[in-house]
Amino acid sequence: MQSVWTQAPELRGHLCYLAFAGSHSYGTSTATSDVDLRGIAFAPVDAMFGLQSYEQTILSEPDLVVYALNKYIRLAVKGNPNIVEMLYVKPEHIVYTTAPGEELRASRELFLSKQLYHSYGGYAIRNLRKLASAGQRYDAKDAHHLIRLLQMGRELLETGELHVARPNVEELLAIKRGEWSVNDLLAYAEELFAQMTAAYERSPLPEEVDTEALQKLAIRLNHEFYFGES
Repeated sequence: MQSVWTQAPELRGHLCYLAFAGSHSYGTSTATSDVDLRGIAFAPVDAMFGLQSYEQTILSEPDLVVYALNKYIRLAVKGNPNIVEMLYVKPEHIVYTTAPGEELRASRELFLSKQLYHSYGGYAIRNLRKLASAGQRYDAKDAHHLIRLLQMGRELLETGELHVARPNVEELLAIKRGEWSVNDLLAYAEELFAQMTAAYERSPLPEEVDTEALQKLAIRLNHEFYFGES
């Protein structure tokens, strides 16, 4: 963490959550995989109450993106899968957390709704079209992301639960290595998408997120951080 504090002093005392993202959180990392870190922080006082602005901190080494709390919640409300997944990594994949970070994790179900069908499905459809137009020489990394997105979206809509660490790591790694034919991949992806669409209709998730509850959460966390009281 010392490198992070040195490069981004605005995060010292303001960072509330930091976790592995990407392949390290899915369990599909290899020896050549980059280490991606994603986090949440309270905005500096000058940005929260003054004329400055702060939305995020980006570092290249380590590969790190930390979102201002308010921006994080806005993105999560919109159903950005990468954003919502940050709070659903396995405990051992959390690098740093504080009491507000723990409260965000404890409240993470507030970000789940049937609207995530459009997020997971939208990302997947774009990748599916790329795969279909690529012919036999497809991008194996994109293909494994496509299958993972469809599987996660289907599971989420079927069960109401989001599982970031994947139980079928070997299958995904085989796809990532390019061991599947494009025809098999397309057939599998189309089957998963159909299953996800069917799950949407009977999903236990609410139609939309409770924005009022999330508004109260944001106000409470900010108030406690800046003023030291609830």
